[in-house]
Amino acid sequence: MTQVSIGSQDQTLTEAERQYPLPPSRLDVEVYRDPARYQRELREIFFGAWFPVLPAADLARSHVSVWEGVEQSVVLSRLTDGRLAAWHNVCQHRGARVVREGGPCPTGRIHCPWHGLGYDLEGNVTAVPLKDSFDAEELVGLRAPAVRVEEWGGFVWLCLSDEAPDLMTYLGEIGEELSGYGLDNFRTIFRKEVVLNANWKIVMDGFNETWHVPFTHGDSLAAIVQWRQAVLRVPSPHSWMTIPIKGFTDRVSWRARQNDGEVDHRRTHLCHYLVFPNTIFSCFPTHLQMWTVWPLAVDRTRLVAHHVVGPTPPGQTDEEWEAQNLRDWEHFVTVLGEDTEVLDDFGQIVRSLGYRRNIFNTAESRLTAFHGEIAKRLGEPR
Repeated sequence: MTQVSIGSQDQTLTEAERQYPLPPSRLDVEVYRDPARYQRELREIFFGAWFPVLPAADLARSHVSVWEGVEQSVVLSRLTDGRLAAWHNVCQHRGARVVREGGPCPTGRIHCPWHGLGYDLEGNVTAVPLKDSFDAEELVGLRAPAVRVEEWGGFVWLCLSDEAPDLMTYLGEIGEELSGYGLDNFRTIFRKEVVLNANWKIVMDGFNETWHVPFTHGDSLAAIVQWRQAVLRVPSPHSWMTIPIKGFTDRVSWRARQNDGEVDHRRTHLCHYLVFPNTIFSCFPTHLQMWTVWPLAVDRTRLVAHHVVGPTPPGQTDEEWEAQNLRDWEHFVTVLGEDTEVLDDFGQIVRSLGYRRNIFNTAESRLTAFHGEIAKRLGEPR
């Protein structure tokens, strides 16, 4: 069954088509409610992607943390020399969860709570009770399987596949864009988690277009972001858009042209990046919100949001900057609440006989691209 159907488009682009790069499309509703497809998405999409799982500052030396998502449990550790390690949180004896919660591990040794096998911070088995009673060959080089891990942009990133490219190759153009913010100098100061009664793709859809702003966020956002002027880009498999900020973009752009004639959109616009499949960076010049969307079941999703800020801007005191950060976070939580109220309602209607397909307009080009990428990776007709 064709899941994503995209209309035709002439090769000559109008100004509107440059702003909205893809034609209208339609999407069969079964992509949101088919349990078998959901399992294929975990295997074919999430198991082959890179995603940020926690702020790097959360993982101190000789500490461990446990990340759990997409039906996996992974131990993350920072070694005494500062390097990161990650490994599947499964005892190689009989499958027990080795680490239940994170914290300091000054000895560098972890013991399985069931039969006492010892592990080091890199997942190698270092001690086996009743060792002589095992087949000796089974114990040679025994370790919990490693998980690929990298630290970049102030976050720890994981990849569950050995075949996926390295992180920066995977990020491509989005990585180049985000590098311009100097995220290694940013810090996470607030975070929030919410569970929604909706398929993970419904949640992603809700955050990748601006057309809903005047309706869902009429009081909180519509007067701030100039949503009609959003310019969309779709460098596969990711996407991004720039959105002017009322009263700010024109002023800062004018000053930049007066100084050196160059205008960097990262310094003048709200820039909204999707790292496929489940991560959003919503970046202002001096701070950002980053959130990840984690499937829990075909109809349940966990959303984790972080508020990440840069150094105190020139002309502000540290106290003024902290106060502004709190106001910005409180505003974001209000906006997020308006979005999640709508998204959570999908639990009531997703199986309605009246819900058969979605129709996307050109302003929703990022949704067309997103679902097209999923269909491609699942080997479905597009």
